[in-house]
Amino acid sequence: MKGADQCPKCASRLTADVEQAITSFYARKIRVCGNCGTAWEPFAVDQLLDKDVASSCFLDPCDNCAFRPGSTEQSDPVKWRELMDSIKNNGGVFYCHKGLPIIPDSKDGFAYPRDGKGNYVIKKMRHCRGWLSVLGKMWDRRIEAGKAGE
Repeated sequence: MKGADQCPKCASRLTADVEQAITSFYARKIRVCGNCGTAWEPFAVDQLLDKDVASSCFLDPCDNCAFRPGSTEQSDPVKWRELMDSIKNNGGVFYCHKGLPIIPDSKDGFAYPRDGKGNYVIKKMRHCRGWLSVLGKMWDRRIEAGKAGE
């Protein structure tokens, strides 16, 4: 499965894992393709909720998920609010970055799949487990608030 054991760009299995401490935005371990030079944050297939579906979400949030307490994204309250507003304005969805090519100078830092017109290819994107967990907690609070008001 690409992203797990193959380069997400050229599908090569000629890869090497590299420890990086340059930035706290990307994971400490990244995988680099020896064929085309693409770098990405690898993942283990056994962490997928449905191992037969490439776009399946994970069982648990990633080690560097934006929604984990103390994440780099949450350290700046203004940027965090902007991210939360953008999620709200984007229909309440947020996608995972694991297995995607790293593009440091891009808007998102990763090469999310796009079509020829530059639109996201949603069916190839993985929902973020951290965000799904946040949504679940919000839903639970609303249900409990509704029961209290009965």
